[in-house]
Amino acid sequence: MKKLLFILSMIAFVSDAQTDLSGGIYNSETWNLAGSPYNVSGNLVVFDGVEITIEPGVKVLFEPSSGMELRGKLLAIGTVSDSIVFTSSLSSPTIGAWNGIKVIGTDPTASVNQVSMQYVKGMYASTFIDLDFAYQGPYNFTNCHFSYNGKINEDGGSPSTNFDYCVFEFNDQALDWCQFDSRVSNSHFYNNTIGLIGISQVETCYFSGHSNYAMHPYGETTGCTIEYNNIGVKTGFNAENHSFINNTVMNNSVGLEINSFFNGTQNFTGNRICNNTTYNFKLLSQNNADLGMNCWCSTDESQIQTGIYDGYDNVSYGLVSLAPVYSDCDDPLIVEIEDLIMDSPSISVYPNPFNAFINVKIDSEQVISLNIFDMSGRLVIENKFQYESRIDVTDLTKGVYFFTAQSANGTIYKGKVIKE
Repeated sequence: MKKLLFILSMIAFVSDAQTDLSGGIYNSETWNLAGSPYNVSGNLVVFDGVEITIEPGVKVLFEPSSGMELRGKLLAIGTVSDSIVFTSSLSSPTIGAWNGIKVIGTDPTASVNQVSMQYVKGMYASTFIDLDFAYQGPYNFTNCHFSYNGKINEDGGSPSTNFDYCVFEFNDQALDWCQFDSRVSNSHFYNNTIGLIGISQVETCYFSGHSNYAMHPYGETTGCTIEYNNIGVKTGFNAENHSFINNTVMNNSVGLEINSFFNGTQNFTGNRICNNTTYNFKLLSQNNADLGMNCWCSTDESQIQTGIYDGYDNVSYGLVSLAPVYSDCDDPLIVEIEDLIMDSPSISVYPNPFNAFINVKIDSEQVISLNIFDMSGRLVIENKFQYESRIDVTDLTKGVYFFTAQSANGTIYKGKVIKE
């Protein structure tokens, strides 16, 4: 009996394991699941030449006003079923509960991938990662989930900073300016105050639910869907910010609000811009803007002009030219079911938009747990199925919904659907 009690007490001790961290880390080390959670107090400094490796499933908790200063290297590689979590130690944290990670890498000749993160969740920081003095990249973030932060990044590192297959939601601001090459691709932005500012390459991303504006691009933006935001795109187009191609900007209050437009220096073509409730395009520049070869859900130029704010509405601004209206464009895929996890089974959700019923099908024999949420994040449907399920959705109101579908092995699929 005493032996049994001893074993049980040891199990309790292991399950309550916690590793406290503060001050300096002077030698390379691995943070493993047995030592999790790792509790950080004060300013934790990882010195130059030191490499921290974080294993899947580890939680790193930061006490109020604490943070990490990284002068060495950080490798945080989780898995689809065992994410690595950086968050506040508080039981009910709010945005800015901890300071975030400040990267110091001042040797431009050392291309060492100073920060690499995969399947990481970053939450409740004032700024999750500060790359203002980061010159030992590239800095790569893949399949990461960032929520409830003041913002995700402060500047970007050299030679590049890349966010691929990531989710950004409920942040004050998701991505900020980067002084070096930067890319965000195949990522989803939901319900932030501001989605993205000043990233040089934005590819195949989805933006919805932003209370200020979804994006302020500064470079090349291609293949994005921007819908159900206050302002979809708020920016200027000039010699540096020069490409906005094959994007869908629909169902926002204002589609695009443009403060400069230098004709001849940019490519603004192939976009579908319509059904924005206040204006499809708002020109706040004295220069005229040539918007030929775009789709407006109409070929009637006089009708299109009713959704455009320019010098005809305020003589302080230039005039918008529409010709030629691009009429030979297929209906874009407004609602994409994007699988954020690469190399995994495919999931189909149809019809989309839907009305009374929606079908969910997956090419896997595993049992799938399906959750559907409304725009406020409220769970409205729970369902488990194998292969295929037909769901009665007559009680749902019209609007945009998001879903997550998780398989038995932990693979998670995410997407959005619309009820008409």
